[in-house]
Amino acid sequence: MRPHRRSARPTLRARHGRRLAAAGMTLVELLVALLVGSFVAIAVVGVLAVAESGKRQTLAGSDMGQVGAYAMTQLDRMLRSAGSGYARSASYLFGCRLHAARGGTQILPLPSGSTLPAPFASVTTGSSGVFRLAPAVIAAGQTTPSAAGGRTSDVLLVMSGQSGQGEVALPFSTDAQAAALQLGSTVGLSAGEVLLIGDQQPASTGTAPCLITQVSSSFDASSGSGAVPLAGTYYSGGIDSAVLTDYSPSATASALGNPGNGNAPQLLAIGVGDAGTLYVHDLLQAASPALQALADGVFVMQALYGVDTDGDRVVDGWQAPSGDYAISALMDGSAAANARLRTIVAIRLGLVLRANRPDESADPARPPAPETLTLFSDLGSSLKRTLTLTKAERLYRYRTLEATVPLRNLLILK
Repeated sequence: MRPHRRSARPTLRARHGRRLAAAGMTLVELLVALLVGSFVAIAVVGVLAVAESGKRQTLAGSDMGQVGAYAMTQLDRMLRSAGSGYARSASYLFGCRLHAARGGTQILPLPSGSTLPAPFASVTTGSSGVFRLAPAVIAAGQTTPSAAGGRTSDVLLVMSGQSGQGEVALPFSTDAQAAALQLGSTVGLSAGEVLLIGDQQPASTGTAPCLITQVSSSFDASSGSGAVPLAGTYYSGGIDSAVLTDYSPSATASALGNPGNGNAPQLLAIGVGDAGTLYVHDLLQAASPALQALADGVFVMQALYGVDTDGDRVVDGWQAPSGDYAISALMDGSAAANARLRTIVAIRLGLVLRANRPDESADPARPPAPETLTLFSDLGSSLKRTLTLTKAERLYRYRTLEATVPLRNLLILK
């Protein structure tokens, strides 16, 4: 009889276990893997959130840098050109009241009851609606941007011609007619040229008024004649006290530029409006539209005068736009105001830029912005400008920029 031997075949349970092991993980292993995967996912999400926050911060800083560089470049260009076309006649033109019409409608002085568009609606030179000729003046605290929390911002009034030919005032040879001038020379004039008429003979109250008018398109510069017909969009024979035929034989005509070839004069108001936008308004309305946005993200703009006190055309000190250098004092049309205008040889600009949105990753207990921001810190307590930020404002990121811009057309005066 053969001995009985146990079968070598595995049981059903053993075979099933081996199949599970060969097919994948046990339930415990699966739960552990899910737990580990959850921790990894949480860590990855955290890293991505930090990276995204850093990216936004970097982009915000980069945007502020680009906006600031562009805004400063444009402001520098405008200020460096201030006074071109008429600065050589500063002794009798600076501070003259400007009279201008466009298409037969008076635009300067502002008609009664009208104002400049926002954010310049409250801008005044001390006399309602009146603007006087000056290369660059500061209207201190004359805009109140909503984003700045009720803080005021300075406005720049910058006036320059763009004729680029001679820039010497052309004297009258005889009394002017209502629609024509007789000039001792017509060098530098062209058809469509905008002219600034001023008088070397002062008015009883100080500087004589100035009239803006325009050379007719029929003018032939090649004729060599001293006769200059007047007509066009900016032609005016007289507004209020500035009447062409009333100017004395000592009057002059200064070429300011030609709108027809893209070189229109620039009589500009520059300031910060709502939503942190830096605006430029063309007082002569040669640009279309007259009000244009220059840059965004500007929180506050402040400015100071660089003044020459001894006539050597070098900045001897910095002056706040107050006291004798307040806009109302500089724009009163007096001989003293004219003299002070000629001492201004530079403008020092300060911009505070702010990111468009608060830093979402900022800890309110440790906000990214400091409690105060300071402009002109090197000039002493009387001239520096300090902004104290609220807790909510400190959640934004800021950048301060400063620049000193020489008024090159005033540096040549003696």
